[in-house]
Amino acid sequence: MAARKETHVLPRTRPQKSTSARETPKEFVEDLSALINKSPDIIFTINRRGRFLFINQAVQKITGYSASKLLKSTIQRILAPKHKDSIKKYFRYDAGKVPTKPLEVKIISSSGKKIPLEIHFKRETDKDGNGVLFRGFARDITERKKLVEKFDQLYKETEKTKSTLWNLLYNAANLGFQGYKKNGEIVFWNRYSEKLFGYTKRQAIGKTFGSLLLSSSHEREFKKYLRYTILNNKPSPLKEWKVTKKSGEVRHVWCSIFPAIFAEEEPLAMAVYLDITNSKRAKEKLKTIYTQLASFSEISADILSIEDEKELFRNITQAVVDISDFKRVLISYFINRPPFRQIIGSKGIKKADMDRVKKVRMPRDKYLKYFEKGIKLGNQSCYIPHTQKGMLDKKALIPGEKLYPEKAGSWHREDNLLVAMKDSKGKIIGIISVDDSKSGLVPTEDTVRPLEIYANVISEIILKHKLAKKIGESEEKYRELVTNIKIGILRATPKGKLLEANPSAVEMFGYIDSSKFLKLHTSYLYQNPEDSENLINQMKEEGIVKNKEFKLRKRDGTIFWGSLTATPVKNRSYKIIYYDSVVEDISERKKLEEQVLRLSITDDITDLYNRRHFNQTLPEEIKTAERWKSALSLVMVDIDDFKICNDKYLHLVGDKILKDTAHNLKDTLRKEADWAARFGGDEFSIVLPGTNSKEAAIVGERIRDICKKLMFRAKGDLFNITISAGVATFSYSERKSANDTHLLISPTNYEKIAQELTRLADDALFQAKRTGKDKVVISKKSIMLSRKAA
Repeated sequence: MAARKETHVLPRTRPQKSTSARETPKEFVEDLSALINKSPDIIFTINRRGRFLFINQAVQKITGYSASKLLKSTIQRILAPKHKDSIKKYFRYDAGKVPTKPLEVKIISSSGKKIPLEIHFKRETDKDGNGVLFRGFARDITERKKLVEKFDQLYKETEKTKSTLWNLLYNAANLGFQGYKKNGEIVFWNRYSEKLFGYTKRQAIGKTFGSLLLSSSHEREFKKYLRYTILNNKPSPLKEWKVTKKSGEVRHVWCSIFPAIFAEEEPLAMAVYLDITNSKRAKEKLKTIYTQLASFSEISADILSIEDEKELFRNITQAVVDISDFKRVLISYFINRPPFRQIIGSKGIKKADMDRVKKVRMPRDKYLKYFEKGIKLGNQSCYIPHTQKGMLDKKALIPGEKLYPEKAGSWHREDNLLVAMKDSKGKIIGIISVDDSKSGLVPTEDTVRPLEIYANVISEIILKHKLAKKIGESEEKYRELVTNIKIGILRATPKGKLLEANPSAVEMFGYIDSSKFLKLHTSYLYQNPEDSENLINQMKEEGIVKNKEFKLRKRDGTIFWGSLTATPVKNRSYKIIYYDSVVEDISERKKLEEQVLRLSITDDITDLYNRRHFNQTLPEEIKTAERWKSALSLVMVDIDDFKICNDKYLHLVGDKILKDTAHNLKDTLRKEADWAARFGGDEFSIVLPGTNSKEAAIVGERIRDICKKLMFRAKGDLFNITISAGVATFSYSERKSANDTHLLISPTNYEKIAQELTRLADDALFQAKRTGKDKVVISKKSIMLSRKAA
């Protein structure tokens, strides 16, 4: 009876008569049969013994066995041995206890390959609830298995990568890596951080970066950058921090904070630190060097006045050490006989080494080859790293004594730097050889530039010295040296007649033909003709005149700065018959001095004057106002709510606001009279000479209106700013008034008046802030100076 029931449930190619009154349509059965055979999965029916009663055509594609062949067999035949027992368990389950989960097995294909299948069963039971057959489908899960294996492998590799990444970060050689929680607590501290900051990992974990290395104000700023990174999930701007190591040493680092990778439990931030102390010190050293350049003419003049040859070259060599980044110096001057150079100065070199290298033949051509093969820096410098030392003459080498770290950009004890000394025609007359770097850094075009400038100064000094020695020997040699020297030499009478001039002097004043130049009166060479007469009078009183600076005039009317050293030649009656002048064009030095001065009094963000200039100049402005019995007003300006804006949009936007405010403020003022300074933070001071309080208030209102129209965009926001201002006034009167603040001081203390005026303007500004902001308030008190009252 059971066997008969099994036979009736098999699908047929021909439709069977239904037990119901209505027959199943033939087309439906054919469509269903076609759909089953086209299925990518194996669809089957088996009895309790595992014998296939039906199986679709997909079985051949997956296993290699045809459907007709398997209908004569059982499912156990194609199962892998270890899965045969698991299929039998399905057949033994009673109704209601059939496992609901699919069965995963492997079968053996016709080619002997093991194929993983996922089998889903549905049990058909008789009226007693006993299973009589199983319908189901089997799916090839080979690709899924591969994907799972890849995923498992990827997961293992990810875990390995994660571990490797942390190890790489911990062992990073030149970068400090640290991990932080949102509250600033340190959770990761790599090995280089221990070296960079002086705290071990154990000492740092659980602390905050600011508490270890920063001041309290900078600690709050650091936490702000940290929160910005974690909340916005993006890196913070690159920031320079000045930190104090555990040892007390101050270092400068660049820091960037970015979202942590593999932060699983809570948001973390990673910070990377790069030590820029050495490069910063190098830049500061460079700035110092350029500042020293401003005093070169003074140094040169002092050296020129030295008559003793040994003292002269000792001072020259010491000047090279002072102005350059190097401790050891060797200065060679080329001569026409062996060893073809004369070592005229040295510093930091042992006597035994000096005695040895003095005998080595080092002609000019040998140095020229060095310059061809070495690394060219600037206009006349050649850097020869130790990796190229093979091209140098070993007999002439004197390796440096100091050892340096072996890393990129570092100086090596066997490195060399050569700087050429040239005459006015560009011919190399000598070489300055330096080593033992103070900073420990490889030289650059910027760092060798001051040394090149001084090399030219040295060449002039050497030629002048040679000139002085040759004057008594040969007039012809004198003419040759005078012709080649780059500094102008003039001979003139007290009445202004030019007697002689070397080519450099003629060229300096813009002439080509010396005969035309010598027809000029000396007064024509000065911007102020009276300066020529003043020079003669000073020589009569003092004798030699050293380094007197004048504004001189070229042929085309161009004005340039010149430094004159003049020596009178007198007869037996001590009357000046003529005088010799050495003229040096110091225009570039003057420009450099002006640049240094401008940098020292200018705020680098706003390009206005700085607080230092304000403190120095305001008393002078008050003094001038008193002299002319005039008024002077001071306006103190402050950007409203600047700190809130700065905290919200960070410093780059804050700097933009300061710059634009300063620019518009500056454009509002009278260019020849008024001036402004950055007083500090977001506060500005405006000095208005010849202006009373009402006029100053009008200026303040104009600035307030212009600033209000400025628009800024940041983080998708479009916003404007407002400013508040306070006005205070100083004036002079023959009478005093009961409503004014009087400083009855004799002699007048202008610094004290400036301080009081600043205080009054600041109090008025505070009143503007306190009463609602975005307004201009005039101080109820003013300063009136009365001499008669004193």
